[in-house]
Amino acid sequence: MRKDDCGLTPPGGTLVDDVVTDTAAMSPASPSSGESRPSAGDTTAAAASQPDAPAATESAPGTPAAAGQAGRGDAPAPPGQAGREGVNAAGPADGKPADGPAAGDADAGASVGVRPPGRVARMATDTREPSWGKVLATTISLWVSRRLRRIGIGRGTAGRAYGEPTAGSRRFSTLRWRVVALVLAAAVLALVGLQASGALNSGGTSSRPAAPASGGGTSSLSAATAARDQAAAWVAQQVSSADIVACDPAICSELQSHGLPAGRLLPLQPGASPFGADVIVASPSVRSEFGSQLTEEYAPGLIASFGSGPARVDVRAIASLGGAAYRAAEPADLAARKVAGAQLLHNPRFHATAQAASQMTAGQVDSRLLVTLASLVSQRSVSVASFGDTGPGAPLLYRQVTLHSPGGEVSDLTADLDQVQTQRNPYLPASAIIVHLGAQAQLRIEFGAPSLPGLLSGGNSS
Repeated sequence: MRKDDCGLTPPGGTLVDDVVTDTAAMSPASPSSGESRPSAGDTTAAAASQPDAPAATESAPGTPAAAGQAGRGDAPAPPGQAGREGVNAAGPADGKPADGPAAGDADAGASVGVRPPGRVARMATDTREPSWGKVLATTISLWVSRRLRRIGIGRGTAGRAYGEPTAGSRRFSTLRWRVVALVLAAAVLALVGLQASGALNSGGTSSRPAAPASGGGTSSLSAATAARDQAAAWVAQQVSSADIVACDPAICSELQSHGLPAGRLLPLQPGASPFGADVIVASPSVRSEFGSQLTEEYAPGLIASFGSGPARVDVRAIASLGGAAYRAAEPADLAARKVAGAQLLHNPRFHATAQAASQMTAGQVDSRLLVTLASLVSQRSVSVASFGDTGPGAPLLYRQVTLHSPGGEVSDLTADLDQVQTQRNPYLPASAIIVHLGAQAQLRIEFGAPSLPGLLSGGNSS
């Protein structure tokens, strides 16, 4: 008994693999043929089923058998030899037997050892997974076709199969399924449209980049930038030149770009108090950092505001004595401004327009202006044309006055200018200049923000 890699072969037996190997070496398959050679097992089974079948064509004695006629002699081949002779039929045409054991040497009952079929290597293919839209469309199409076949649409007329609906039920449901088919067809078209537009893809998520930010987001960003720029410009022009300004890094950078020196800026650090500054620019980040403590304790006085909503930027006066003292002094300071304004209006050398007079009696004029006007009117006649320069978005409190000479004499205005320029803080104005509007000369006096409470009421609670 011969031992092979995949089993044992009885004496006289032949491994089919040996025969196939010899046969393949002698007669290679045609490359143009798309059919594969029958296996040894198939050939053996076919020969065994017809052991007594006579040969279709007999060759002359001594003439070699032609290809395809091996194993067909004058007598039928024994069943045990059919498989081997069938395989060896593809041997050479000279009549010589193929390599290996001869057909006559094997017993009729010799068994054939067959090696288990090996694995067939599959060619790796790189096929893309169908998209969800295509899968859904195919599923719906198949479902619709099956439903239509059930009611007879698309089926041949060879005869009614078992379970096929009758003509009456078919007519009853045809209309219904046509409507269903139309609805499903519309759904398929919608899915195809979504697939074409990119709303669906094989991964289930859109591969398109995110849409740009909406116009509302861009508008909010522009509003915040505009509010910061306006606040920085106003602070650079209106806040007193000796005051320290607390700000977050972004606002501090804006202030420097508008001409404020770094020595006047107090950049706010997380958790740090703004005390030590005179003014704080309350940007959204500053309001978020301090919360209600900003207006209740640190800076209750609003002197200007820019923008609106979350982008709003406020300019506030810091109360060095605390918010409680500042709020307690406010009513007394307002009453003192009203009294001072009324006293000036009763002075015969003081003149003011009706609008300016009403603003004075309402307590809307800065205490420093009221003190300055009282000082000037003690030397010569004073005529007020208007008050102005209050902070936008804040309670009215005018810090600028425009004077003109009652007799039109420029010399009187020049004397007033010289007098105000000799004052000391806090009564030294931020700006004092004579301007000419046509043929008329005017003196414009302006104090910087913020106003100082308590100057008229006997104490400074700022």
